[in-house]
Amino acid sequence: MASERFSFPLRELRRRTARGVLVNGGFILVAEGVVLVQQVLVARLLSTAQVGLYGIVSITVITLLTLKQVGIDEQFVQQDEPDQQLAFQRAFSIDLALGGIFALLVALLAPLVAVAYGDWRLAPLMLALAYLPVAFALQAPAWIFLRRMDFVRQRVVQGAVPLATFVVTLALLLAGMGVWGLVLGALAGNAVAALIAARLSPYRMRLDLHGPSVRRYARFSWPILFAALAGLIIRQGQVFAFDAHLGLAGAGFITLAVTLTRYADRADQIVTATIYPAICAVADRKEVMTELFTKSNRVTAMWALPFGAFLALFSGDLVHHVLGDKWEPAVILLQILGITGAVHQLGFNWTAFYRAVGISRPQAVYATAAAVAFCAVPLPLLFVEGIDGFAYGMFAVMAAAWGVRAVYIKRLLPEVRLTVLAIRAAFPVLVASGAVLLVRLIEAGDRGAGTALAELALFSVVLALVTWTCERPLLREMTGYLRQRDGDVATAS
Repeated sequence: MASERFSFPLRELRRRTARGVLVNGGFILVAEGVVLVQQVLVARLLSTAQVGLYGIVSITVITLLTLKQVGIDEQFVQQDEPDQQLAFQRAFSIDLALGGIFALLVALLAPLVAVAYGDWRLAPLMLALAYLPVAFALQAPAWIFLRRMDFVRQRVVQGAVPLATFVVTLALLLAGMGVWGLVLGALAGNAVAALIAARLSPYRMRLDLHGPSVRRYARFSWPILFAALAGLIIRQGQVFAFDAHLGLAGAGFITLAVTLTRYADRADQIVTATIYPAICAVADRKEVMTELFTKSNRVTAMWALPFGAFLALFSGDLVHHVLGDKWEPAVILLQILGITGAVHQLGFNWTAFYRAVGISRPQAVYATAAAVAFCAVPLPLLFVEGIDGFAYGMFAVMAAAWGVRAVYIKRLLPEVRLTVLAIRAAFPVLVASGAVLLVRLIEAGDRGAGTALAELALFSVVLALVTWTCERPLLREMTGYLRQRDGDVATAS
């Protein structure tokens, strides 16, 4: 029997989900790898002050964009309206209207941000990024492909942004455009993605602002908006505080650290986006949701924890041999934020499971706890103990977030054992990290790039061997679904 939600039989859901993880995993390796290379080149080619300027502007704009992303796409994926073209047009209209409002807000805030930071170079840079809310809304056809679990077309739309941005940005930086190369590169990437989205969209992108739909989306979205406001406090607060305490160079340090450490959560975002349509389809079956939660987090941990360990072990080498010694003060930030960011990913997709059953309020509580902890611990420590104090203070934010998360996971999925999941996920990384630290105990002489590469190879080999030993059944299960033509699935009756 074919599912009303999908174009394929419901018994194929497990196989389709596993294949989606593979497709999206390939996307993260290629597209996000391109972005990572771009950030490394930017750090190499631009000064700390230039990166600080762009960091202030981009984090401000991205934070505002986070406020705009209040779950309209997720509510569209969750709904089951009989006329899906009309449902898309109404959701798209709401998102585009919000995009216009936030574009105007970015433009109005440009001079205020310049005054707040005492640097008028920020105003034109921020004005040049005011188009982003509208550009993101024009990429809405990707929601249709997500709902259908047509991940190839979804990633074609989304992958255009980093690839086109990289090509244009690199060309402009080499041409001497400086920080404006970053701004114009982002414009090119988003313009290409919007054109591709319009070309591939199976539905007409027609405007239809429908009052009842607006109210329904508002009821679902207000806690997500509140959570985004809490995120604004953290992201904007840390940049403003570093700029106030250390100047533009300080803003550059925190921008670099946040930019690089955010890749710890890329696997979680990819896997969560993959399984969200499946969660919505089985939201009435707790045992299947428990399985999805547990296995998705085990898969995520295979990327997030090793990436965090890499930053903790090799940030010094990354700065000295790749980025340049001008970034030396950011080493401790990269190390600590790498660890906290990786640990933060364990169980991070719990909010998707709540949203799949139509409950978004816990997300607001969770974000509030993290924002309060941020204001109470790392922010004051920055002014008292400097960068090191801020970095170590972020452990308090991680602890607060973990505590709230554990409570809500227990309420929705009582069979999940979060501590056991964390220990199992951390074991391969701890063994691989231990091997590197043991080698460092017996090293002699100067530490060069060759030594760092040899240690990285050791870390990778040990990690791969231990991960395969511990997670072989899960890896074989996933590859088995990819080989099946019509596999039996947990959602079959």
